[in-house]
Amino acid sequence: MKRIGVMILLVLSLTVSSFAFDGYVDITNDTGLDLYSILVRPEGDFDWGEDRLGDSILGDGNTVRIPLTNAPSSYFDILLEDEDGDTYTYLEFDISTGDIIVTLDDIDYDDVYGLEVTSWGPGGKFEGYVDITNETGFTLYFIQVSHKNTDSWGDDLLGDAILENGKTLTVNLVDYPNSRFDIRLEDEDGDTYTFWDVDVSSSDLYVTLDQLDY
Repeated sequence: MKRIGVMILLVLSLTVSSFAFDGYVDITNDTGLDLYSILVRPEGDFDWGEDRLGDSILGDGNTVRIPLTNAPSSYFDILLEDEDGDTYTYLEFDISTGDIIVTLDDIDYDDVYGLEVTSWGPGGKFEGYVDITNETGFTLYFIQVSHKNTDSWGDDLLGDAILENGKTLTVNLVDYPNSRFDIRLEDEDGDTYTFWDVDVSSSDLYVTLDQLDY
């Protein structure tokens, strides 16, 4: 009986360990700039964890090896930031298929050009903007802005774009009667976040899970 018990424990141990992925990814900086931070997380995880470079930098032309152990799979999200504050994001990257050579072609689009839209009002003297920052841990798919005295939400301002976690959308508001607006957002799971009577002249919007509609 003892021998059978040992065999069962051994099988269970092998089964559990078979789900743990161990490997590494080599990241080569070919941007022409220094990289100041590298964040890596398993696919589907919301926590980026610590900067893998620590107090070091990854100079142009250099390579760093990032060990990745005890992960659920070989798929990871990888986020890098250069000396100018621009970022390079690799989502669901399978490190078992190869390494990463970072170039300027990989720079995140909205970090360079700015994710920005304009909403035109019915007429008025107010012209301003509101920065909407996604801190929910999820991707936002819809953003609607309505003037306080308007019954309709209007069109989705994102259109074909999305607002990933950690990113900011600038909404320019032109020709409105005043600076007070209602703002509604929807994430990838269909959950909504509604903000009523926001005075965009005095504050921006930081969307978190605590503001989820119930």
